[in-house]
Amino acid sequence: MITLWASILLTASSATDADSGWARFRGPDGSGHIEGPMPPLEWSSSNNLRWRVPLPGKGSSSPVLTEEYAFVTAYTGYGLDPENPGNLEELKLHVLAFDRVSGEEMWRFTVDGTGKEDPYTGFITQHGYASSTPATDGDRVYALLGKAGLFALDLDGALLWQKSLGEKSDPARWGDGSSPVVVGDQVVIDAGVLGNWLIALDKMTGETSWSLSDPSYTNCWSTPITRQVGDSTQILFGVPSKIIAVDAASGEQQWECKTPLADAVCGGIVCQDGVAYLMGSRAGRGIAVQCANEQGANPKVLWQNNLRSGISTPVIVDEQIYWASGGVFYAAALSNGEYAYRERLPRHGEPTGGFPNADYSSPIAIDDLIFQWTRNGESYVIRAGEEFELVAHNPAFEGDSGGFSATPATADSEIYVRSDNYLYCIGETETDGAAK
Repeated sequence: MITLWASILLTASSATDADSGWARFRGPDGSGHIEGPMPPLEWSSSNNLRWRVPLPGKGSSSPVLTEEYAFVTAYTGYGLDPENPGNLEELKLHVLAFDRVSGEEMWRFTVDGTGKEDPYTGFITQHGYASSTPATDGDRVYALLGKAGLFALDLDGALLWQKSLGEKSDPARWGDGSSPVVVGDQVVIDAGVLGNWLIALDKMTGETSWSLSDPSYTNCWSTPITRQVGDSTQILFGVPSKIIAVDAASGEQQWECKTPLADAVCGGIVCQDGVAYLMGSRAGRGIAVQCANEQGANPKVLWQNNLRSGISTPVIVDEQIYWASGGVFYAAALSNGEYAYRERLPRHGEPTGGFPNADYSSPIAIDDLIFQWTRNGESYVIRAGEEFELVAHNPAFEGDSGGFSATPATADSEIYVRSDNYLYCIGETETDGAAK
């Protein structure tokens, strides 16, 4: 049963131009890196916090932005307490829209779980059932709600179509997490965990445009990215043991390249100057691949290295790649994958590290400044360079003990970040910046 809660109360926008927004996981092109405008570098519960609003339930998905709205997903009814998870039949999944100026909840779309979700035990307790970040094309919102499927909503929260992507699980039953992306007239998803396939759907109808299926497509929670090859768009997928390049229009596989990430792929691929970089797996491995431009051509492995990484997707600034894992911030050279530094992040409060407190949030960069959250809610601004330079270290927000696993979104000199409990808007404020 699907229910829709709507309360359209305000019509205001903080956008400065028609392109303002952060429409998918890690921003406009999935790189996590934009050129300005710069938000404030320091914030707290009483400084540069424009608003915070309570969320109805938990989630690890990241916010996405249009000119007017911030969208997030959450879940309720089951899996909120590892000691008492409750009844799986009561799981509900939500897509929420908030006004970017006021933080007012504009509408809420709710769908029941299927009853076939993975049980709330083991690693799934670290991220739960709302781990896929939605995507928007400015007219619609596309949200993958696990085994319930992919849902297309208009900007008033009305359902346009829905599509099941499968009800399978990875062998360990860790849940799903890959996010949809809009590529032209299609919505593209790595549905390896749910259905052992990579799939593109017509964004207007939800009909399948193309798909690639293989039983080996599992244990992959990464979000695909795109690259331009002449007049064509190539989609890069990371799955265990390989990177796969697919033509966006036809769905034909262009090439594949073997990788050392054999057991799992969590972080996404990042690409610069035709080179794709991927890192992760339990062994902590990284690889750089010179992409091929033509079907059947052979990509070239430029380097492979042991790089201690985990869940998050790295960010590239100039000639280095940056990421965090287990409370440590890392930088490595794009040219050879060798570490520039490994720096343990300072703490105001309790540290985070390995399971069960692994840091999930991916870094984003604005100009040469990198913004990083850790699960305990502390955040950092780090200047890109060959040496670690901490520009700001901001405390966790008061009264919020929920995990911060989402990657922040930014637009119009603002940063949006969510915890299990709240959605926050950070931006310059007057003397009293305390949240409402």
